[in-house]
Amino acid sequence: MRNGRFWVTLTAACAVSGIASPVSAQEIGSTAPAILAKDPEYRQSPIRVGPFTLKAGAEAEGEYNSNVFAEPVAARSDFIARIRPYAEIEHAAGSFTTSLSGKLDARRYADFTSENAEAYNATLTTRFSPREGEALFLTGSIDRAIEDRGDPEARRVQGIGPRIYRIAGGSAGYTRQGSRFLIEAVGDARNVNALDPIDDDRDYSSYSARLTVGYRPGGPFYFTGTGYYNRLNFRLPEAVTNVDRDVSTIGGMVGIRFADGGLISGGVSAGIFRLKADDDLRPDRTGFSMQGLLTYRPRERTALNLNLFSGDVASFRAGGSTRNETRIGLSVDQEIRHNLLGSAEIGWERTKFVGSNVRQDRVRVGGGLEYLVNRRLSVFGRASYGTRSSDDPLDEYNRFQAGVGVRVRL
Repeated sequence: MRNGRFWVTLTAACAVSGIASPVSAQEIGSTAPAILAKDPEYRQSPIRVGPFTLKAGAEAEGEYNSNVFAEPVAARSDFIARIRPYAEIEHAAGSFTTSLSGKLDARRYADFTSENAEAYNATLTTRFSPREGEALFLTGSIDRAIEDRGDPEARRVQGIGPRIYRIAGGSAGYTRQGSRFLIEAVGDARNVNALDPIDDDRDYSSYSARLTVGYRPGGPFYFTGTGYYNRLNFRLPEAVTNVDRDVSTIGGMVGIRFADGGLISGGVSAGIFRLKADDDLRPDRTGFSMQGLLTYRPRERTALNLNLFSGDVASFRAGGSTRNETRIGLSVDQEIRHNLLGSAEIGWERTKFVGSNVRQDRVRVGGGLEYLVNRRLSVFGRASYGTRSSDDPLDEYNRFQAGVGVRVRL
């Protein structure tokens, strides 16, 4: 699986929530997931154990990183061994489906052993579907997440390892999609805790609610409207000024969402938000928000993917509780031969820190190949190059990463 389609970083979940989330352990996937998911010969089949179904597997990879600490000068390289096992068990009884999944991402460095770390995720989900196209769901999760050294606000201190976060969260929602109308109502709560005491100022809780309604007049897509509310509560005030950093955001978006079964899937929406700070010393602000994920399949074995995001996410720099991010990513998944998959991607990201004049621009290109030996075993290779420019010279870096490995799907 690619380590995030564009960046495995401390990124926003979506424009609606406006919350940045450290990336956790990832399950085994594919170099070209949009293709493999539709191939019955190589798609993983679950193991049945009585009333339960089980999926399990592991990925082992050797990786080279030309700039481990994302430094502007005197970059230092290293080789990393990574292993990512995962398992998911599911039970279905009538209209109810319950699943429990667990993932681990363990990494070991050849030279910079202080960077050795483990991420994990455990998720429990219950879903009730009284009829086709309608569902109620409840999800709870706990994560141990590793901050990437190339994140916009990553730790610069070396020798003490990357930042580690523990994240506990849950969500509940209702969805219904018919031939003419759709409705989605989702609520989410999350607590983010940096494990190192020197990072206590990064602890926060978030709460969000979202309502989306859509109408399909005919044709391949729905017109949608979304309203949302988000709340960020930081555990500590700003260290220097003692200013309360808590903020609330309310906003709305309009867009389109494609119905299932067509050449295009996914949707895109855009709108505005209003952020209000609890402390009068922090200015309120109005901004533009956008989110989109579209997949176009011109042929059965080709998929073009477009990923869009613009909005505020949580920030820990002095002078602001949020930072504004804009991201555009384009990728292609291709079946080159029946059992040979390929992918290529390019992404651009701009980060503006509220309360300062610092701006970062990041560009990344990458690609990968995966050879499917059979349904259970594949070998893969990947490579990427990323560069970041900034008004702060200490934030700039160039980095090349490459890896080869094997995937086993039980």
